[in-house]
Amino acid sequence: HGSVSQFCNPLSGQCNCKERVKGLLCDTCMDNFYGLDVTGCKACECDAVGSISGTVCDARTGQCACKPNIGGRRCDECLDGYHRVQKGHSFLCLPCNCEQAGTVNGSLLCDKATGQCPCKAGVTGLRCSQCMLQTYNLSM
Repeated sequence: HGSVSQFCNPLSGQCNCKERVKGLLCDTCMDNFYGLDVTGCKACECDAVGSISGTVCDARTGQCACKPNIGGRRCDECLDGYHRVQKGHSFLCLPCNCEQAGTVNGSLLCDKATGQCPCKAGVTGLRCSQCMLQTYNLSM
C-alpha cells in the first residue's frame, strides 16, 4: 500500500514511496504517522500537553505515549477516575476522590469535565461528601 507503483530501483530494490511512508518496500510509516493503508499513513497528532515529549506514536495503532493519568489515542483526555482541570493552555488530570459512601452504587468515578461525583439522594458536594440540609448520617 505504501509504494507509488509496483516498480522499484533495479540496483537497490528501493521502491518509490508515497508521502509519509518509508522502508525499502515502502511498508512502514514515518515517525509520528500511523495506519498504513491504500491512502498512505495518517498523522498521529499527539496532544503536546498530554504526551510524553520526545516520543513517537505506535506506527500501527497511532497510540501516543501518554503522561500519567492521561489517556485516549492522542493523549487528550483523562483516564477513568480522574477529571480535567484547565491551566491556561495546558491541562491536568486530577483524581476524582469521590466519597464512596455518598455516591450512587459506591462509584469512585466522576464527570471527566466537571469533577462532579454521582451523589445519592440527600447527599451533595463535588465529592458527595456532605449531607444536604436537614439530613444527617452519611454512611454506606
